[in-house]
Amino acid sequence: MRLLLGCAGILISLAAGPTAAATGLANSPRFEELIRQGRAAFLASDPDRADSAYQEACPADAVAAYPVADAVMCENLLASVDEARGNLARAEQRYREAAAHAEQAGGVYRPIYCVRLIDLGEYYHRRGRMSAAEQTLRNAADLARQLTTTVPDLLPKALIRLGSLYADSSHPDRGRAPLTEALAMAKPVSLAPGEVAIAQNALGKVELACGHPLEAEPHLREAVAFAETTWGEDHPATAAYQTNLAMALIAERQLSRARLLLRRAQFVIESKNRESKNRASSLQLAAICAELARIAASEGKMAEAEDYAMRSLSILHTQPEPHAAAVAAAKVTLSSVYIQLHDLPSAASILPEAIEVERQTAVNPQTLAASIQLLGQLRAEQRNWSAAEALYREAAAIYGGGNAPVLLALANVLKQAGGSKQEIHHLEQQAREISQADKRPGESRGPRGT
Repeated sequence: MRLLLGCAGILISLAAGPTAAATGLANSPRFEELIRQGRAAFLASDPDRADSAYQEACPADAVAAYPVADAVMCENLLASVDEARGNLARAEQRYREAAAHAEQAGGVYRPIYCVRLIDLGEYYHRRGRMSAAEQTLRNAADLARQLTTTVPDLLPKALIRLGSLYADSSHPDRGRAPLTEALAMAKPVSLAPGEVAIAQNALGKVELACGHPLEAEPHLREAVAFAETTWGEDHPATAAYQTNLAMALIAERQLSRARLLLRRAQFVIESKNRESKNRASSLQLAAICAELARIAASEGKMAEAEDYAMRSLSILHTQPEPHAAAVAAAKVTLSSVYIQLHDLPSAASILPEAIEVERQTAVNPQTLAASIQLLGQLRAEQRNWSAAEALYREAAAIYGGGNAPVLLALANVLKQAGGSKQEIHHLEQQAREISQADKRPGESRGPRGT
């Protein structure tokens, strides 16, 4: 039988197993139609409609008698709705029970167990539990390698999720290998376009997190193109990929193009939020508002920038389980606005704490370096030269010495503090060389500061 499993839409073909015939609704055309309707509603950010369909397909008093594959699928799909609604304890319990049920079934159900491990790993990833996510997804990839003869597309799917995890970690470069391997298998195993979109988006995020926006842009454009073809222009996944592409364009100072993408993504997500209350889409809207704040601040539209930054932070604070790294990022964005407004006390009240959270949550190095650079700017504005010097040196070390604005800022601080003239000259020369290299055609411009 051919089963549709998990939130990611992973398809697995199973030969007839040892399970008894389906009981009642399970495995009937009506069951399959309800699951299809529920998945379509969930992917359209309508958890209420999805729950209605899933509950009818998977009544609590009947699921225990369902075949293993159907029972496991029901548990997992109901978990996805719980998570979308913010019922996180129940969601995790269901994700774990689905994986355990599939594991205990053994034998022919190993592919289903692998899929459930992928879903559980993704859940841990979304919750910011990176160690648990990495271990779970590595286990999924190891199992998938054993199943390449019977289910060849499981391995690239597991590798894509593992690479996506690293894209959001403190070591984003580790994501290149699994994502490159997965994309190399895309054509041989006829990987679905949606999976290719996820992989290209993740690879773009890896390059962006490593400070390479030029290298990130083509991958992110591919992700948007695949998403538009697969899900349509008005789908939340398409909006998410457009947001990531906009981030690359912002890094390249292509603000007008970035704004168009973000406004389009904002319209899609706000439309979905009017139809239903979905935690994931709310988080996405917070990210969009944060990026629009950055653009407005870059253009000197400080009132607009403050409004967007405050809205982003407000959305994040309403979540049942606020995402620490996202809240910290929003506070950094708002602090940047305050600094440009010369409201140093307001910036000082939120920026140091936000950076400590980023240190503890192990955000990617480029994000941390930019935040530390901003704090260095704040301390310089406060004429705390020793603190500013230490922060700029730390940011420069994280950037690897390849950031001209940081080097120039450090040189200016040393001038104020009576530092070595030889070092000041050396820093200014380095900054000039980096700026000249940035202007050479065909050469990556690397990370930019705030």
